[in-house]
Amino acid sequence: MLSPLDRPTHTALALILAVTCVMSDALAQAPSKPGKWSYEVSVSPYHQPSVDIDGGGAFKLSSAFLRFDVKRVVSSTTTIGLGLKYDIDDYDFSNEITLGGTQPWNDVRRFGLSIPIFTRLQNNWSFGAVPSVDWLQEEGADNSDSLAYGMTAFVLKSFSRDKSIGFGAGVFREIDDDTEVFPYIAVDWRFSERWRIANPFQAEALGPARLELIYSFNERWHLGGGGVYRAFRFRLDDTGIAPNGIGENEGVIAFLRLRRLAPAGINVDFYAGAMVDGRVQLKDRNGSGLASADYDPAPFAAVTFRLSF
Repeated sequence: MLSPLDRPTHTALALILAVTCVMSDALAQAPSKPGKWSYEVSVSPYHQPSVDIDGGGAFKLSSAFLRFDVKRVVSSTTTIGLGLKYDIDDYDFSNEITLGGTQPWNDVRRFGLSIPIFTRLQNNWSFGAVPSVDWLQEEGADNSDSLAYGMTAFVLKSFSRDKSIGFGAGVFREIDDDTEVFPYIAVDWRFSERWRIANPFQAEALGPARLELIYSFNERWHLGGGGVYRAFRFRLDDTGIAPNGIGENEGVIAFLRLRRLAPAGINVDFYAGAMVDGRVQLKDRNGSGLASADYDPAPFAAVTFRLSF
């Protein structure tokens, strides 16, 4: 859970807290034998219908998020993983005025990898670190100008199987060559048989580390609700209104999530909610602002299918 004073980009937030969530998950599991491999694959379609932009125009968004994660237990105390992702955002602007009177961007792609490393220390403390790299770009943008990379490290204290809290810091180089450094706190705390507050582990439709209050009806059905700030930043191609510039879509996601836990490692999450306080921005290639516009609360629906084996 980040301090409300910190407003990192989606890249930094995802890289920092994805690894924290993965490592928190490892704490909750019984130690595995060295040499054990585990895998997880997920796909998440997401749809936002057309919403009005202040100043004129509208846009809608359809997305798909693909994830593949593998972990290997290398010793009784240490786990190393590899995470791969590929995200597709299909933007459709209509009658847009504020951002130049034309389609500011179309198809956006985000792909990257991370290598989380986790080790258990004495007295129920654990340490994690992860180097990560992402390419964030409109289709046709230059790969070398779309690179974002970083490193995060943290320590986590486990008070019991279902009570953990941690802190750490991340350093990230963004596509506009800004370097962001900030601390963060992660939490996973069950305070009754049915109620729990957490930064959920998986990085699927809404990304990782959203703060969520979760109620368990039984072992198979869970209902959660919460929110998270997101800023999706990406490099534009060289033919649009801002050649080699930067596009950004930011806002606060408020959501409800219904989870169905199924046998054989297949789980399904259903999401409904809205992006509030949303804003789209257009910047030049160095990150200087050219135009920005707020937009109305944007409802969305999403679902995640996840297979673990």
